[in-house]
Amino acid sequence: MNFDTAIRIKRPVEQVFDYVSDPGNFPRWNSAVQAMTATSGKGERGSTYLMQRDLPAGRASNDLEVIERERPTRFTIRTTSGPTPFLYRYRFDTEADATLVELAADVELSGLAGALGPVTSRVVKRGVDANFATLKQILESSG
Repeated sequence: MNFDTAIRIKRPVEQVFDYVSDPGNFPRWNSAVQAMTATSGKGERGSTYLMQRDLPAGRASNDLEVIERERPTRFTIRTTSGPTPFLYRYRFDTEADATLVELAADVELSGLAGALGPVTSRVVKRGVDANFATLKQILESSG
């Protein structure tokens, strides 16, 4: 399943990039992520993390790797183990007095979630959009 989404955040691109590209911040703005523990590196390319998530099927653990981090324009992560494998490609662009955050997501769904296809895709994208709204609220209120 692939989808794209975006949000405009009224903060400088460097600030938005630094916040989003720090996996330690994921539990603050991503409702599914309950905990993120660094297992190697300090956030740069090649760094790895153990991510604990609450999914509809229950608690899940994924190993996560930073595969691209080019400040302040690109940040890419992927899971290397665990359920619901995904690759998230974030792009950051200055747009007037704000930052445009774009996400291209590739998510592998199996079982019933995979069989439901478009329905599951809409549900996952809606969750990501809600997380982006939380991210926007956090960053715009911190100014």
